[in-house]
Amino acid sequence: MKANRLVEMESFVRVARASNFSAAASELGVSPALVTRRIQSLENDLGVHIINRTTRQVSLTEAGKRYFDFCVRILDEIHKEERALKRMQDEPSGRLNVIAPMSFGIMEMGKAVTSFMMDYPEIQVSLIISDNWKSTFDPARYGADLLLRFTRPKDSGLTIRKLGMMGWVACASPAYLRNSGMPKDPSELSRHSCLLTARPFEKGIWSFHSAAGVQKVKVSGVVAPSTAITMRYMVLDGAGIALLPLFCVADDLRERRLVRVLTDYSVPSQTIGAYYPHARQQPRSMKLFLRFLEARFKAASWNAAI
Repeated sequence: MKANRLVEMESFVRVARASNFSAAASELGVSPALVTRRIQSLENDLGVHIINRTTRQVSLTEAGKRYFDFCVRILDEIHKEERALKRMQDEPSGRLNVIAPMSFGIMEMGKAVTSFMMDYPEIQVSLIISDNWKSTFDPARYGADLLLRFTRPKDSGLTIRKLGMMGWVACASPAYLRNSGMPKDPSELSRHSCLLTARPFEKGIWSFHSAAGVQKVKVSGVVAPSTAITMRYMVLDGAGIALLPLFCVADDLRERRLVRVLTDYSVPSQTIGAYYPHARQQPRSMKLFLRFLEARFKAASWNAAI
């Protein structure tokens, strides 16, 4: 099909309905000569006459009547689909597929998605909770529109939107601290059992910030799983001191089930990023969801920016 076939079909339909080339040209905002050339090009490609032309009137041939019905159906479908796509941009409806990290997805995103869908019942959010992606994120491979994570993927083509800051704390159970003592300086951690994890603190090196600067300490102890939820249970059971994200232990710290250690020091926070392919026109459902998460995370007790 030629690139301008739809333009020719639209011109043909206008001529057929107006029974006049000049009237059709006026509706289209072009010259009668251009409309005539479009109809001639259409007839040449089809190999049949679709319009009878006389000095007094324009009428359709039998082939023209059949082709007119076809053109109307096609153009109506195109216009209907264009209107539907525009409504997707303007109205809060549609479906979003979101991937979230395991622990954060379980503890925070389930509640967030439920609250969002109560506000916008016409938007369906499918939440995929997984840590199984590599360092790159291919939306087509994962069937997702949006990826939430705390470290930036290698894909340079992805757009990032910062939704908040994830705070981290060093903490332990009261029972462990009674038995092993409360460390007052990061250097004392070498004498404690620490829970190690590959992410985000590689090779057992923990960094602490204070007014005096940055202090890096190599710790050792129990090898913990990569999920913060499981590591939290180990800390609650007295396995040792761990660095855990605030979202995972905020309630435990408040209820004194866990105790924050090294309170004069801070651990670098991480950006909670929303990653998605660049799109000139984002669906309104995506815009609303990102705005909702940004406001929710900003108000959360675990947000390091508070």
